[in-house]
Amino acid sequence: MKWGLNVKFICYTVFIVVFISLVFSVVFIYQSRKALEHDFNKRAQSLVKNLALNIEVPLFIENESALTSLTQNLLKEKDVQSVRIFDQKDRVLVSMDKGRKLLPWQKKKFFSPVYFSPETGEGITEDMSLFFRESKKAEDEDAFQPGQVIGKIEVIFSREGIIRTLNRIRWWIFIAATVAAVIGGIGGLYFSHTLILPIQRLARATYSIARGNWEERLEVLRTDELGQLTESFNIMAKSLIAKKQQLESTYKELSQKEKMAEIGKVSMIIAHELKNPLGIIKGSVDILDKRTTEPQVKETMISYIQDEVKRLNKLIDDFLSFTRPMPPQKMLSDVNSVVKRLPEHFTVPEEENKNISLRIDLGSPHRIEMDENQIYQALLNLINNSVQAIQKKGEIHIKTDCNERWVRMQVSDTGAGIPEELKEKVFEPFFTTKAKGTGLGLAIVKKFVENHQGYIEISDFSGGGTTFDIFLPVSES
Repeated sequence: MKWGLNVKFICYTVFIVVFISLVFSVVFIYQSRKALEHDFNKRAQSLVKNLALNIEVPLFIENESALTSLTQNLLKEKDVQSVRIFDQKDRVLVSMDKGRKLLPWQKKKFFSPVYFSPETGEGITEDMSLFFRESKKAEDEDAFQPGQVIGKIEVIFSREGIIRTLNRIRWWIFIAATVAAVIGGIGGLYFSHTLILPIQRLARATYSIARGNWEERLEVLRTDELGQLTESFNIMAKSLIAKKQQLESTYKELSQKEKMAEIGKVSMIIAHELKNPLGIIKGSVDILDKRTTEPQVKETMISYIQDEVKRLNKLIDDFLSFTRPMPPQKMLSDVNSVVKRLPEHFTVPEEENKNISLRIDLGSPHRIEMDENQIYQALLNLINNSVQAIQKKGEIHIKTDCNERWVRMQVSDTGAGIPEELKEKVFEPFFTTKAKGTGLGLAIVKKFVENHQGYIEISDFSGGGTTFDIFLPVSES
């Protein structure tokens, strides 16, 4: 799901509020619990110590009625759950509780020893004083000494009050956090409306300009930074229109200059290619015009004229093949059948005095959608290029194969090869390294191959020379 800035802003605001509330709640609850536990322990210890002081004499004389009365008074305290009093030999003298069962975390035990200290006792009766004096004179080993422990107290306090207080605090904090989250969400929605929506408006306007709507403008509704940004956007859009018009004007000028330069280049090449044949034709006609010209010379001149006319005708055909649009007339055809036709038109001019053999290695038959005439012409141009590359003696090897995606037609020769720095230029129109030629042969090959959504590669042949690989896509049908 793609979230906008306004949704993200609201979510981030609520998250921050909830996170801060959570941290505050943890700290506050921890401190509150610590304070409540401290007060609880302090009060419990105070009650237990006070009971220990009050039961010193009754415990010494084992006055159970007095101990019971003091225990009942302590049980009247709200948090006191049970009280047990032990003598020196850990015998239970008094055990009283309120009859409630508490879970382990709801109660806490406190212990306090009871010491024998007759010297500090006040309000002791004459009978008790006599008993103390007689005890001091006794030499019995069991006689109590001042400061000796004569018993202990075990008091269990209920922590339910602390737990209820902490639960109330938690509920109040939860309610406060919920209210804060709602307020934060409302605040985030408001700020999203005032901050994010103008930015989204700018984004939509920018996208509109990117789609070509150059007249897009925004109304300035604010005076703050967002208003300044909107105004800057309008200035930028206006500037873009001016730059666009300037670029279009510059592009037209450059296009016109390039067109004129290309026309001049083509004109020079055509003029150069036409000038030599026309000169030969003119010279031949001048010789034929003379009455004294011998018949044998006339026949030679006529053959010159015919050769140059063929050359001019080929130049015009190559130029028209390259310049005029020729969409391929595709039909299902076998690549091998096209290659088999090549030997019929493979000839080496006698005047070049070359010994060149043609070897064909056909793969499995494969029918693809193609224009037979264009592919045949492309292969024929590659063969003619190989003938020109071979000096005196050599071989031209044509091979076909295919896979699931491509059909490959490979033309290799044992000629002089093409330098590495020129391999990227040989397919450019009018580029040639030969004394004769228009430089359109390989350019036409590339154009015909691209008409079939294919591509052509050039590499060095293992036997010396050059290899051209034509790749045509296999038809899905």
